[in-house]
Amino acid sequence: WAFTEGAVATGLLVAGGNGALRALQTASIVFGLPFNFFIFFMCWSIQKMCETLEKYEELGMDGEIDAKLMLPLKSWQMPIFGGIFNIVEFIVSFGRVNEKLGIEFPTSKQVVGFFKNLLLPFLSLRSIYSSIDMKGNQTVVNLLLTGAYAICHFGWIALFACGTINYGFIAFGWSAFFLNAFILASLRMTIRGKLGISGNIVGDFIAGSFLYPQALLQMELQLDYEDYDLGGDEPHQKSDASVPPNHAHKA
Repeated sequence: WAFTEGAVATGLLVAGGNGALRALQTASIVFGLPFNFFIFFMCWSIQKMCETLEKYEELGMDGEIDAKLMLPLKSWQMPIFGGIFNIVEFIVSFGRVNEKLGIEFPTSKQVVGFFKNLLLPFLSLRSIYSSIDMKGNQTVVNLLLTGAYAICHFGWIALFACGTINYGFIAFGWSAFFLNAFILASLRMTIRGKLGISGNIVGDFIAGSFLYPQALLQMELQLDYEDYDLGGDEPHQKSDASVPPNHAHKA
């Protein structure tokens, strides 16, 4: 890595002088800053894992600890890194996935939903808003939020493309991108509150920003799984007979 970085810097200095090197430095800062969010999330995840292991060691539980103990009592039916991302686990393990982890090969619905949300996320957003507002009390607000999300979605893509002309466009692109992240984070927090799913605002923001296709799919599948009248005061959950046993404790 060190030799590669040095070779790139040397090549730019020879080809374009100090101007080319400054352009590389600026690009490194612009595109490297978002990666810090992933690092913070990974650190927080490791901390939670260590706290859980320490708690069960204090209780005198010896031997192998079940991976499901790391999961909250009620969580999303599809993990944010599940679905289409499970393909990576199958490839790395050569198809020998540990069944205790509850990892399954992605279904066609998960694959199609991921790419639909990747390209046209506002369609799923509109569907989710309609599901949690069955009485229609927030129809206008939900339409405005969906429209704003659609505009910002195409906006940040166009602005990032224009960033090849002027780096100033990239800053506006990030602004539009993170505005959409706040919209999705707020929606995810609302759904977690209604369904009693554990989580925190940091996880909601990360899911709503860099993992927005998965976040939308996660909410869609959860609302489809839960037979809730979210607009009413007393929700009614599906009977246990309709719940597959291996889906009971997914994160």
